[in-house]
Amino acid sequence: MPSLSPYNFRTKSVIAIGLVLFLFFSCKEDSPVALSYPDTHLSVEKIELSGADRLNSSVRLSWYGTDRDGLVVAYEFSTDEVNWSRTTQRDSVFKFSIEAGQDSTDIDFYVRAIDNDDLIDQTPAYLSIPLKNSPPSVTFEEESFPGDTSFGVVTFRWSYDDPDGVSTVTNAYLRINEGTWYEIDRSVPMISLRTSNSKSLGQVDADVFYRTTLSKEDLAIDGWNNNGENVFYLKVVDLAGTESILDTSSAVFNKRQTSDLLLINGQPGNVNEEYRKLISKVYPKGFDAIDFAENGGENQPVFWNPTFSLLTELYDKLIFNTDQSLFANRLTSQSALLLEFAAPVMQNFTDGGGKSFVTTSFPAGFDPIDIRGAFPVDSLSGTSGQAVIETDSSIYPMDGSYPNLQPQNLVLGVDPFIPTIDAKPFYKGQLKSFGAWKGNDVVGAIREENGKTKQVFFSVELYRFNKDPQQLLMLFDRILNTEFNW
Repeated sequence: MPSLSPYNFRTKSVIAIGLVLFLFFSCKEDSPVALSYPDTHLSVEKIELSGADRLNSSVRLSWYGTDRDGLVVAYEFSTDEVNWSRTTQRDSVFKFSIEAGQDSTDIDFYVRAIDNDDLIDQTPAYLSIPLKNSPPSVTFEEESFPGDTSFGVVTFRWSYDDPDGVSTVTNAYLRINEGTWYEIDRSVPMISLRTSNSKSLGQVDADVFYRTTLSKEDLAIDGWNNNGENVFYLKVVDLAGTESILDTSSAVFNKRQTSDLLLINGQPGNVNEEYRKLISKVYPKGFDAIDFAENGGENQPVFWNPTFSLLTELYDKLIFNTDQSLFANRLTSQSALLLEFAAPVMQNFTDGGGKSFVTTSFPAGFDPIDIRGAFPVDSLSGTSGQAVIETDSSIYPMDGSYPNLQPQNLVLGVDPFIPTIDAKPFYKGQLKSFGAWKGNDVVGAIREENGKTKQVFFSVELYRFNKDPQQLLMLFDRILNTEFNW
């Protein structure tokens, strides 16, 4: 066998390499290698559903892509093969819309992969999605309702939803008892209803107030039962005309207004009864009363504004007896004195020409900053220890025409105060010091407007000062029938 010389080997190797390079460059110049397009696949190729078994408008879809000569870097999806949306995700939840008036529809869905050479799948994956309209839902927020009794005003919050998207809900309606359905603003989550004729018995209309505004809407809803039970109903309607199932509130008994004077009781039942008896004797026109302390404060407004605001607008005079007890709002769990909850409303009531008479006491170390505008208390007066009023002492008026009042028993923890600049002292106390207490002796102040009394405030619980009941009656008679008679 002939041997292969080094020379011949090298010569043949050079020739072979040259031939390969020639073929390679000839191919690149004259016949370029074609790049491959990516392929796209949906995880579900067909949905066999019809009639009532169709999907609702919220649908989760997933897909993937492959590319023989590269990587899939993105996707585009479309419902018309004209408008495309780009994504790098391989799944998503889509909210498809159903045209108004239609109960069902079929959605065309296309998705196509894009590779690292910016090549796009020429045959997008396709899926026909059968959809049906889902009924909306509506709900009263029961925690926002008053207890089982209301006093001319009911405030509540409500909400609605729709599996097809809340934007598909087009109308909301409210009905009282067996009255007429009325359309309400579906964008407002809080509504107040107030009897349009608070002193009538039986069926009357109710005015509508949205959010915390005190300006009524141009809408009156019939069916309200004055001095009787009221049940409220809600429904919503979507684009397809589908109605929600009705939501029904608990029954609320509404007390009608009988007087221009409202007594707000904020103490234990036996104390409240003392004030009711006292006022009954001196105010022959009668009065309405609300017990805000009963059953842990069940009758207190969940929303002091607007509920309490709309209620106080019905009255000319308010009497508020309370003490240092704290109450918790059952919706917010906020804890405060009744006067702290009521202060913003009482400020508006007084500014609007209302007359108020308050008798209260405060907890030790109380800072009246949150009630200063509503009531004539700039600050509480006194150092450590406490002030007391003994049974042989009294609270006495700055004006000698009012009676001196003595307590039946020793009164501990008296709360003298410094009046606000717009108020003037009305009553002072013959105080004794218990411990190292020193301070002011004012226990009552009044605010006036054009020489007329619009607010009377005592920082002592007046029912305790009934050693001579006739003297206490004289005070209430003078305030309610003389000072507030304008």
